[in-house]
Amino acid sequence: MLKSNKTAFFDLFEQLAGTVHKGTHLFFEMVNNYENLEVKAAEIKKVEKEGDEVVRTIMNHLNSTFITPLDREDIHQLAHTLDSVIDLVDGTAECLYLYQIKKADSGVVAQANILQQMTQKLIELTRTLRKLDHGAVLSIAREIKRLEQESDKNYRTMVSELLNTPGQDPIEAIKLKEIYEKLEDCADFAEDVSNLVEGIVLKNA
Repeated sequence: MLKSNKTAFFDLFEQLAGTVHKGTHLFFEMVNNYENLEVKAAEIKKVEKEGDEVVRTIMNHLNSTFITPLDREDIHQLAHTLDSVIDLVDGTAECLYLYQIKKADSGVVAQANILQQMTQKLIELTRTLRKLDHGAVLSIAREIKRLEQESDKNYRTMVSELLNTPGQDPIEAIKLKEIYEKLEDCADFAEDVSNLVEGIVLKNA
């Protein structure tokens, strides 16, 4: 059962951020111990469904609440941007299985590790919404930005090595490039969440 309207949205955002982090952690475990891919992809899919359910609850609560603690547009955008992170993680896990990628290279493992660090920070970030602590938001946002830059650097290295390795199978290269792009998009969405929270706190502080 939801708590009072004053705290319900904050509870739900923290729950959603926790679900997103659970998904990225499972993805890291998947690529770090690359076996039983079908089972592991199914576990991530289950978490993605959990995220969808939290978003649905947020939207239902938004539609039934007359006065909200944050702007309605901000609540809507933050919920769907957080959900985009787990959607992309789920999509990437599914691609690894469906495309029959034989091994997760070191760049993918590094990217997965960066993502789970970013989503851990998203949990901390959503907690700042309760008190609209701008100082805490800035500190966490700086760390998320640093991680996104690390992700971007790793992505460029992976793509460069992929496209410039002699004898690379073109079909495999297409598959891998799509996976690399999904992981980079995931990091970008995580940073978008950070930017949204920072804007919300500035607006309401």
